[in-house]
Amino acid sequence: MNLQLAGAWLEREHVGFSDIQRFATQCRDGARSAGRESAALVLLGGRAAAFSERYEGVAVSTDVVDEFLADLRKETQVLLDASKSGDDSFLSALNAFATRIAPDLV
Repeated sequence: MNLQLAGAWLEREHVGFSDIQRFATQCRDGARSAGRESAALVLLGGRAAAFSERYEGVAVSTDVVDEFLADLRKETQVLLDASKSGDDSFLSALNAFATRIAPDLV
């Protein structure tokens, strides 16, 4: 998994919790060899894992899952765009993303 593949994966309209868990695992696995994208994949994987763990075993509406995916899709696109703009932009986008999701990961 790399950042571009993560973005493509997130284009799905509806996914289940097992899909989100698998996405988290694929992001973490991909971070081992993704180079400069490693931190982004760790953060995306962590956010996906935190979401699925928070709602595991609980009846959740598809609206909640869809909202989560839309937000993660938007964040991934910001990271992809920043990655194309250079290292400084990418680092700034990573820091902003990490700051926003830190409360969810704790």
